[in-house]
Amino acid sequence: MLSNIELNHLKTFLVVAEEMNFGRAAERLHIAQPPLSRQIKRLEESLGVQLFHRTKPQIQLTEAGRALVLEARRILKQVDLGVQVTQRASRGEIGQIILGFEGFSSADIVPLSIQAYKQQFPDVHIVAKEMSTGEQVQALLEQRIDLGFIVPRKVDESLMVETILREPLVLAVSETHPLASQDQVQLQQLQDEPFILGLNTDQCGLYSAVIRVCHQAGFTPEVSQVTNETQLMLGFVAAGMGIALLPNSIRRFRRDGVVYRSVQPSTAEIVLAIAWRITNPCPTLEQFLQVVRDTANL
Repeated sequence: MLSNIELNHLKTFLVVAEEMNFGRAAERLHIAQPPLSRQIKRLEESLGVQLFHRTKPQIQLTEAGRALVLEARRILKQVDLGVQVTQRASRGEIGQIILGFEGFSSADIVPLSIQAYKQQFPDVHIVAKEMSTGEQVQALLEQRIDLGFIVPRKVDESLMVETILREPLVLAVSETHPLASQDQVQLQQLQDEPFILGLNTDQCGLYSAVIRVCHQAGFTPEVSQVTNETQLMLGFVAAGMGIALLPNSIRRFRRDGVVYRSVQPSTAEIVLAIAWRITNPCPTLEQFLQVVRDTANL
């Protein structure tokens, strides 16, 4: 039966087929000729066919033997490829990572981390899904994502959360707004301003961070518009419909009619963390986590 054939039998057969001589094949395989002849005989018995015409001084392949040469080479090549793929997967060099991120909260770190990772591991497929912090936590628990870029919060004990950076919040304001003339703005100056925030839910990490720093400054922000779309939020700001507190990395998003101003006190910041399942044994994830740490420290 084919399932009883060992890979070594196929390798031995190919050497004999290449040499067309049992003696030379035995020398090449560093074994005596009688054991080699017995191996080929057992292979023929397993297959139920004759592989060689045993003539002297040189043997000849039968039709069945010629067919097996092609198949044996294909099988051994496929097995070798399978071994290579398995070893690369164990080293985290191939595979897939599904990650979540909260748009406003990770404008820089996510694309920079993916770029740096792909330079080292081009054969790993990365799927990035935008979702709120709360949605990411649930997706991690349900094993729908491997890693989340979240605003830290209390999570299930099965998840590991590691802070990777603290980013100042900046004021996004219309260029025609009186506050645009200042280099720095005090948080207390914003208490009577209409705010544009992310969707009004504690699932959104940025929303929670903005509410927290405003409360620390002694007021609750008046919300005029809500959206989780970066360009739409900046569009509202440019139209003078309100102001927004956003991570400092938002400065990379240039929008006509919008200027960014530093905010005091310096404790007005957003904290970003990475979260993953403690029980996730994925080698690709371990590699990606290190790249994220390195990128955050640049």
